[in-house]
Amino acid sequence: MSKEKEVFQNLKAVLSPLLNIMVDIQKEGLENIPTEGGRILVGNHRSDMDPFVIASVVPHYISWIAAEYTRRIPVFEQLIKNTGVIPMEIDGNVSVSSIKKLMSVLKAGEILGIFPEGHDYMVKNDFAAPMAPFHSGFAIFALRAKAPIVPFVIVPIEEEISAIPVTPQIRSLIGLPDEVAHIPLRCNYKKVKVVFEKPILPELYRSMPEQEAVSFLLSECRSSMERIMQREGMVV
Repeated sequence: MSKEKEVFQNLKAVLSPLLNIMVDIQKEGLENIPTEGGRILVGNHRSDMDPFVIASVVPHYISWIAAEYTRRIPVFEQLIKNTGVIPMEIDGNVSVSSIKKLMSVLKAGEILGIFPEGHDYMVKNDFAAPMAPFHSGFAIFALRAKAPIVPFVIVPIEEEISAIPVTPQIRSLIGLPDEVAHIPLRCNYKKVKVVFEKPILPELYRSMPEQEAVSFLLSECRSSMERIMQREGMVV
């Protein structure tokens, strides 16, 4: 077992029981996640709690892609380094080293976790709005690795929208981007339902030209997530 996976599993063993005390987490469709081979989990991003919620219900190691600036948050730098989180610039650019790392995750048969909205939904700060537009990175990674994509949705059943306790001034001082530093409100989940849809398999897109395949994956993934949202009574 790699060091990152060991740290991830140890943290999960400690944090998941605490999270489950704080949040009533229901789950549906875990059987839709392939049990082996590189695969990509792609979901909506309403709260900073999202990766912890998903990690608590998925019985596998997940290497998350996160905004590069999260490494500037106190405590998070070492946590990110030790759990295999892969940093990405908020403009969508990915360094060569990050591309090598995320491709190695998929080649090793592990799970890559991505929120294709980035932080855009939380910056917009309208929690009754539909999802923000998707960044295309996950589709490109899936295409290059010939990896299945498993769309998921975190459905808020009960939540509290509250002011972020850390002031914008302090958030700016630690180096967060201006639009992130000035996010006024956050979702604090009390009860959620996590729904995993059937995977989008490589056979559906591997014969397409790259741009056509990327467009297909963006559309198919978003449509799949929106179907879950409609079924669960969320805004689409």
